[in-house]
Amino acid sequence: MSTKAANAVQQLREAKQSGQPLEAAIQNTGGKVEKIAPFSIIEEEKPESQNKEPKKNEPADLPAIKQAVAFLNPGEVSDFFPAGENGFVAVLEKREPLAAANASEKKTEYEKRLLDNKRRIVLMEWLRDRGQAAGLQFTKG
Repeated sequence: MSTKAANAVQQLREAKQSGQPLEAAIQNTGGKVEKIAPFSIIEEEKPESQNKEPKKNEPADLPAIKQAVAFLNPGEVSDFFPAGENGFVAVLEKREPLAAANASEKKTEYEKRLLDNKRRIVLMEWLRDRGQAAGLQFTKG
């Protein structure tokens, strides 16, 4: 699946550079177009009770989609992101400027959360590597 998805991403990027409409290129790769309603990457934290279920009109993998488009420029195609038995490739149509009065505070908070997440990932990778080097084996149960 990863190999086929990488080929599809390459085809989409080439189609974008040649000026071909992306929807036609997506259909040529065998993919399915799914447009998502506009969203904000920088959102305020919700209480735990509201975080349990996604809204009815938003996809269940919206956090992964937000991560995929966070550093894309408008018109760029993301890499393949596996999600369950399937996966997705995100294409960012456009980016709206922040309109809120406290946008700089939200941006700073978002960047701090992003850095914290990256640090956690690095720590977990380091722990996994150290565990493998020490010969530790993990079993389910």
